[in-house]
Amino acid sequence: PIGAGGSKGRDRATGYGVFLTIKFWAESNNIKLRDKKFIVQGFGNVGYWAAFFLVNEGAILTAVQDAYGSIANEDGIDVDQLLEYSQGNKGSILGYAKARTIDSKDFFSLDCDICIPAALGNQITAKNAHKVKAYLIAEGANGPTDVDAEEILLQKGIDIIPDILCNSGGVIGSYFEWLQNRNGEIWSLDEVMEKLEKKMKESFSTVLKTSKERKVDMRTAAFVIAIERLEEAYVQRGIFP
Repeated sequence: PIGAGGSKGRDRATGYGVFLTIKFWAESNNIKLRDKKFIVQGFGNVGYWAAFFLVNEGAILTAVQDAYGSIANEDGIDVDQLLEYSQGNKGSILGYAKARTIDSKDFFSLDCDICIPAALGNQITAKNAHKVKAYLIAEGANGPTDVDAEEILLQKGIDIIPDILCNSGGVIGSYFEWLQNRNGEIWSLDEVMEKLEKKMKESFSTVLKTSKERKVDMRTAAFVIAIERLEEAYVQRGIFP
């Protein structure tokens, strides 16, 4: 809690980071987010805030899935209205009047431009990966795409922003909280969000650059960067010659 030394913006940090990586990806591909359709699995802090910022950018939320079921509206779902409804419905999105209920098995096969799995791990598997129609997967959850599914998606030409990068906004937000506590400072919400965007852009640019230089996917590029940093630290500390 903020009153106990917490940081402003920590509640939305992960979701904002997911949005930022999508925004940076779109910019790097000369794609406008306005009118792009996206679906979100999970409507907690990560899913809600990612959707909130994407809609503010002009994108259209067309389907949501949570632990209770799935709903869709091709014309768009109002993010704040859905949040208000779910909060008054024991956390469930089912029954929302402005969207139809769909079979959860069909969720990842819906027509959309961007898919944000922001719930559990191993949701996109070899069983459903070939049905994915989105051309971008932004991993808001930890490990939502299994190894076999990732191979299928990449072969289909679908880009994946890996969890290690995509949902790192939350960890960065916690780091900012630690910094404020350590230095006895209190940052405004605008300061936190500005610093988070700067850090996320730096990380995204580094991963994208490595991906292009090494001719590998973004997850492999992120791992390459991480391992090189570990190597550098070990060498500098004299652990390795």
